[in-house]
Amino acid sequence: MTENRSENLKYWIWLTIAFGPANPRKWEVLEGYNSIVDFYNDVSVNRFPKGLLFKEINSIKSASMITAEQTIAYCKQKGINIYCYEDEDFPQMLREISNPPSILFSFGDLSFINERVIIAVVGARDASAYSLNAEKVLLSSMLKKGIRFASGFAIGVDSLANEISLEANEKSAALLACGLEYDYPEGTSSLKTAVGKCGTVISEYFPNHKPRSKDFVARNRLLAGLSMGVFVVEASERSGALSSASMALNQGKDIFTIVPHNIFDKRYFGQRNLIKDGAIPVFSSDDIANEYIGNFSHRLNFIPNNSELVSIERKFSTSSGNKSTAIMSNHNNKALNNGRKTDSELNKFNDGADDGKTLSITATYVDTSDLSEIQKKIYNELLNGEMHVDQLCENLSLDISIILTELTELELLGIVKSLSGKRYMLS
Repeated sequence: MTENRSENLKYWIWLTIAFGPANPRKWEVLEGYNSIVDFYNDVSVNRFPKGLLFKEINSIKSASMITAEQTIAYCKQKGINIYCYEDEDFPQMLREISNPPSILFSFGDLSFINERVIIAVVGARDASAYSLNAEKVLLSSMLKKGIRFASGFAIGVDSLANEISLEANEKSAALLACGLEYDYPEGTSSLKTAVGKCGTVISEYFPNHKPRSKDFVARNRLLAGLSMGVFVVEASERSGALSSASMALNQGKDIFTIVPHNIFDKRYFGQRNLIKDGAIPVFSSDDIANEYIGNFSHRLNFIPNNSELVSIERKFSTSSGNKSTAIMSNHNNKALNNGRKTDSELNKFNDGADDGKTLSITATYVDTSDLSEIQKKIYNELLNGEMHVDQLCENLSLDISIILTELTELELLGIVKSLSGKRYMLS
């Protein structure tokens, strides 16, 4: 176990044994006491607060401090960390929900959760190839911006978020609806171990606890609570992923979702409904990252939109003829160097301008440093204007299957958009 745990840890474990991990009643009872130690001292001599049910009193009487101490020793032996509500590294976001966990068991360190923008990633267990590909592209881009992920560790969309983080050697969190030592989902022990070594695996349940149906709902409140927003990758109308989204909404968190691949396909009805109800549709990682740059720039490592914003003001007058003046405001030298338009391209805005009028243009210059070499070549080709996919194949001497794959990723990144007749242009 790691150091610097609260000296009251054993009391919090005892309280959790007495009331149960996800039972909100313990918080109602503690409101009448200055500390958890005061509560323990009172009930130890049978001074119970008013309002307790008979079964609650019996449960408190049967809870043993010896069992709490044995739990600490067992977890220390097994390399399981225990955090109580009072601990410094206890996730601050979880303290703010209506029924926070009293203790958390974890493989790995929780401290990074208080230092990063955490987004919960949820979705179908048997998601479509479109959704999984979009998830890979978008999450990989978000990792570079400093965003980290939490998942419910189900197979499919959830665990893929942890796998993408591991591939990038970045921390992620997995929240379980069972004990850390219980093999669920079955056969995921190796992934659980890997996530715990790099990031953290978390549960409010004791190590060997077997999951029950109600535990998944309880887990979802923590998944939403731990995160600043929930990103729904794929969800049908009755998808369990919508439970996390609903809880996040009740907690005042942001809801994001990938735009459905087919609005008539039932696999995407949950996303379709979320968008109708005001969820933020995600076309690129910036759609999520930009929501937090204002208040949490210290937790991120990117410039808004990851692009160079250039404002160009051209004034035309009869006295100066067709002569124009361009005023450029540079916010990001790297992006400007990567995507600067040529003078001849800027000058085309002069064509057809009326005398005495002011033309204001805001142009977005894309940072291409993170793109593949083929994607950079496609981007450079499309700087000249819209182009048919066959022309791209000819210009780059590449097979159409390769070009279409790269175009799809560029479209998901919001850099390219498709037109009718297999033509493409920069967004």
